[in-house]
Amino acid sequence: MLRNQPSLSLDLALLAMPAVLAEARSLGVRVSVSIVDASGQLIHLAHMDGAPAPSRDIAHDKAWTAAGFGVATSSWEERLAGMPDSVRTGLSMRPRLALFGGGVPVRVDGASVGAIGVSGATAAQDEQCAQAGVRAILEALSQ
Repeated sequence: MLRNQPSLSLDLALLAMPAVLAEARSLGVRVSVSIVDASGQLIHLAHMDGAPAPSRDIAHDKAWTAAGFGVATSSWEERLAGMPDSVRTGLSMRPRLALFGGGVPVRVDGASVGAIGVSGATAAQDEQCAQAGVRAILEALSQ
């Protein structure tokens, strides 16, 4: 049997991006933003003037991690706390896994349909910006 996987569209990513950037501006931070579909493939990327150059790749890694696991990247510290050192070390050494705040999945009817990753500020600020984009998507879907 084939599985039908709902996924974010470019139109939804284009609705989310201004919300993320507006939140970053309100916080006075400069960030990069990556919006990915359900499989972690890039839909839309923005890099604010003055954002650190590495934040582009980090934002994408955060979005990819959040989409792949369906949980916010900020949850990993707590999730890993009770695991053996080998697991904590092994996961942290995996390329592309971002196990710190700033990646937020977009969940619709319990399924991860994509994610938003933000990098360039503190982990908490990055996550706050990503959440603004998620809210914009969910508001658009509820109309």
